[in-house]
Amino acid sequence: MNKNFITCRVCSSNEYDLVSADVSGDQNASVYKCRDCDLVYLYPIMTEAEEKAFYEQEFEKYMEGRSGPGWESPQAHFASYQSEGERRLSLVSPFLSKDDSLLEIGSSTGYFLDDLSGYVKKVIGIEPSKAYREYALSRGIQTLEALSDLGDMKFDVIAIYYVLEHLRDPVEYLMNLKSFLNSGGRILIEVPNVQDILISKYDIPNFGPFYWQKVHYHIFSKDTLSDVVCRAGFGVEIFPEQRYDLSNHMVWMIEGRPGGMGRYSDIFSKELEVSYSEALKRHWVCDTIFAVVTKKD
Repeated sequence: MNKNFITCRVCSSNEYDLVSADVSGDQNASVYKCRDCDLVYLYPIMTEAEEKAFYEQEFEKYMEGRSGPGWESPQAHFASYQSEGERRLSLVSPFLSKDDSLLEIGSSTGYFLDDLSGYVKKVIGIEPSKAYREYALSRGIQTLEALSDLGDMKFDVIAIYYVLEHLRDPVEYLMNLKSFLNSGGRILIEVPNVQDILISKYDIPNFGPFYWQKVHYHIFSKDTLSDVVCRAGFGVEIFPEQRYDLSNHMVWMIEGRPGGMGRYSDIFSKELEVSYSEALKRHWVCDTIFAVVTKKD
């Protein structure tokens, strides 16, 4: 492959190192790390037409294959993600006001927006999946199909959870969100951390081919996420977060597969779990990055 065609989509450098040739769902793609800005990215990525068809027709089935049952049924999805909504709420509540209006992009079945009731004044979701959108609407959660449906609405807070890594141009996308933010508005972002200990330290053979996937065009570290946000003209504060527990990591080590959450909860004490999670976060080898992005007026 001609290296001149392999270009970092953030800084335009064509200097890179190969990270992995194993990408879940795409035998033609590989993972590279930019030598100039350090961003880890996928190349090649889907064309815009392929991407549109994939998210409309295949995404739920693709995710069910990775995560297990609960993606295709909106009811099952809403129920199974209650704990995830509660986890998010504990992180974001210090950055919310009861007078805030909040937009979530990629709001799925609305489980997180449902949890935000009482914490903010108004919530609206953006969800391209018709089934998920209609389910959220059935629960009284205002949900639109696309940003273009918002008209001239503006918000105090925009939440984008596990969206930025899917985008073709994350800098441009963040810049475009400015027009939907009120003065002093914030964007709350979560993305996977490319320094996740399962791949950066433990080097579990089966984890890499599972972790690198066709829908994650960019995989961020705390530094590269900060760089992307700053390129878009925002201020940012970055926090480490750990979603998966010690049991999950043990199952990856022993069996080389996902699905181990809570497996050894009868053995591992809460104190041990907290200590392990805090150690990962302290060394920034946690699985998740949480960012509070602020608009510069």
